[in-house]
Formats: sequence, structure tokens, C-alpha cells
Amino acid sequence: NLWGLHNTGQQGGKVDTDIDAPEAWATTTGSHNNVIAVIDTGTDYTHKALAGNLWTNPKDGSHGYNAITGSNDPMDDHYHGTHCAGTVAGNGTDGVYGVSHKAQLMPIKFLSGSGGGTLADAIKGIVFATENGARITSNSWGGGPFNQALKDAFASSPALHIIAAGNDSNNNDARPTYPATYDMDNIVSVAASDRNEALASFTNYGATTVDLAAPGVAIYSTTPGNKYKNLDGTSMACPHVSGAAGLILAAYPEISNDELKARL
Repeated sequence: NLWGLHNTGQQGGKVDTDIDAPEAWATTTGSHNNVIAVIDTGTDYTHKALAGNLWTNPKDGSHGYNAITGSNDPMDDHYHGTHCAGTVAGNGTDGVYGVSHKAQLMPIKFLSGSGGGTLADAIKGIVFATENGARITSNSWGGGPFNQALKDAFASSPALHIIAAGNDSNNNDARPTYPATYDMDNIVSVAASDRNEALASFTNYGATTVDLAAPGVAIYSTTPGNKYKNLDGTSMACPHVSGAAGLILAAYPEISNDELKARL
């Protein structure tokens, strides 16, 4: 099912239309030294395929942050964030591997069970990730106009921020989509591709505002309650890149954001 990691032509796909994950794993499978924040609907931190890969707050033993309630409980009452987390760092249980399956996942919840949220809570989530040592943030969300405070939150963070380009079949060069279209050195904007090496029909694109594409159609990953399912979206492409960034960091721990972005 994980064609995005290793495509042998299964289910009608084009051979080797994938991110060459097994080839990368011959070098590294990731490192627990790298904290990757998944800023989303939260994460089911009890999922067996994520066990061993969750960041633990040294202050209280919790596993993340809920910006909606201001609490330390980022449990996912939707499914979206858990799915993204599995693509970043699934541990291989039931055969579901993330791209960087030894990273530390930092679940941050700012989107509700209905999938909506506020920019104020998004900013709180980014600040929490920054203050607690996240090296990468994975952002499978967007919407709304340009917001200076949100841009400033990303700009003030030393992390590299991987952001979904959006699912509106939109040219982000002509009609900017935020936060993916902020023109910043520490942002990577990700479109979605399919198993036949084409851009997904729904994906946003942009010759100057979108950096790369990653697998985002029929992506199999974790969902709450020790379950799994396929989802489509640039939301699914984004964590492939976040996981790949984690592998690069494992191999080159002192790499700068500019160098990391160039390698991606």
C-alpha cells in the first residue's frame, strides 16, 4: 500500500515513481535526536504504529500541546493529524512505516474535531514547537488571507517549515495561498503527485511559489484507534517531505536550513 515509499508498479502505478525510501534507509532510518512537530488536529499518541516515536515533554511527561484548550493533551478527535504523523514517523507496526521511522513526533493540536481552527491557535502551536526544540514542522493546513503575525511566527522560528501547497487546483503564483506562499527561506511548499508521476488533479502548483511535489494520492497511514486508511491531498504529500527532512538531519546533524532545503 505504501507506493509513495516504494513503487514497484503495484495497483497500476509507474515503477519507481516514489521517494526511494528503501534506498535512503540503507543510509539512515532517522534519529530520535530530531523533533518533528506535526501541527494539525492532534495525534492519537496511543497508536501502536507510533509507539516509541513520540516526543515527551521533560517538564510533565506529556506528548505535545493543545492550542485550543491550552492544555498538554493533543489527542486527535478527527483523524487528519494522526494520518500525517504516521507518514512522517510510523514505526513499522502492521507494515506501516513512516519516512523517518525513528524521529520524535511532537503532536500539536490547533484544529478541532471538525477540522477548523484559528490563526491565533496556529501561531500558539508554532511558538510551542519553537520553544520546545522542534527542528522541523509539518503543516498540512492552510486558508485565509496573508497574515503578518503568522508569517512572523514562522520567521522567528529556527525550524524548517514544510507546508502543504493546497488542494484547489490553484496557481499559487497568481493567487497566493497561505501559509504555503509566504516567500521565506525556511518554508518549503509541497504539491501532490500520484503513482503515475503526474501532478494530482486537485493539487495547487506554482513555478516560483511551490518548491516540489511528493506522493499525495491514495496514501495509506495511521488513523485513531489503531486503524489505518487511504487519504488524498497535499496534506499527505507534506509529511513525506517532513520525513525526508528528518532523514537528512539524521545523516547531517549540523546542516543549515538553506542546505537542508537545497537537498530536499
